[in-house]
Amino acid sequence: MLQLSGFLLRSIRDILRWDVLRLALFIGIPLMALWGWIGYEVWDYMVALTTMAIGWVPFSIVKANGALFIVFFIWFILVLVSFAAVTALVGPPLLRHFKQRTYYVYTFSALLLLSAFWAVALMAKWDFVNAEIQELLTELPFQTVADASAWLLAFFLLYNAYILTLFIVISLFRKSFLETIRKSEYPDVPLPDETLKKLHHGRLLWDAVLFTIFSILALPVLFIPMANVLVQWALWAWLYRESYFLSTCNLYCTVEDYDELRKHGAVASAIAALTAVFNFLPVINIFAPFFAQLMFFHWIMEHRQSAPVPAQSVKEPEPSEASEEDDDDEEEV
Repeated sequence: MLQLSGFLLRSIRDILRWDVLRLALFIGIPLMALWGWIGYEVWDYMVALTTMAIGWVPFSIVKANGALFIVFFIWFILVLVSFAAVTALVGPPLLRHFKQRTYYVYTFSALLLLSAFWAVALMAKWDFVNAEIQELLTELPFQTVADASAWLLAFFLLYNAYILTLFIVISLFRKSFLETIRKSEYPDVPLPDETLKKLHHGRLLWDAVLFTIFSILALPVLFIPMANVLVQWALWAWLYRESYFLSTCNLYCTVEDYDELRKHGAVASAIAALTAVFNFLPVINIFAPFFAQLMFFHWIMEHRQSAPVPAQSVKEPEPSEASEEDDDDEEEV
């Protein structure tokens, strides 16, 4: 656990480097705009599809699931509003004395703390909040609740598509920012002469296809409160685990390194599960795949740094060279 927290702290520090942050924003924001435009174009078709799916679900389940979606939406709004309020109050007198890098540290730290605070606060009052929202939904007509749930489900499907696209694009551009960090933080760790030869791009596309299929098959589970969150979290963690581990190993692992690291599957699973949580956090979700790639990178480089270096064989002088040296010594005497 201590090792995992160390990888996380290093990844947070790395994501705040301007070259990495610039790439994250350059990739994340245009992709978000792209999927926003796609969603606008196909919104009616998606809502019709999700409405048809909701029509097969009993009202009690729709009501319970709608309550969970509303609680999540309330949590999302509370995090953003409280962050804006804290920034407005603290920003003018305090942040003006900080450097530019400190702004990024403040943003990440504040969003993480506020997300955790409001999550704990809502969970502590879960029975009260859930009962009040379900009572409100009971008073509304079924069609109103179904339409609202259909809209939220359509938005969630678009968001899943965005995360999948971000996952693929970051994996394709991983070398540019990983090499910058390697030269800065691990200059003494030599690159292997022969790296892993497994086909990373094929595995990446295969995992993306399987993720899409599993997400479609798990669509009925999205109507079950709490189970939908756990299933989606597990799918995101599975997506990150093998593909990002393999993509980083393709750059920095020998076959022996790969085989040795695969014996520690619990570490890889913990990294994937932790970074998958970031997909639920507002604003930070843009950087979630970067965190996954960076944490796997630090794990691999720590392994290579601690691995024993093979002893270098001392080159023996050739017989002719040795005899010439002996002759020179005799002449000097």
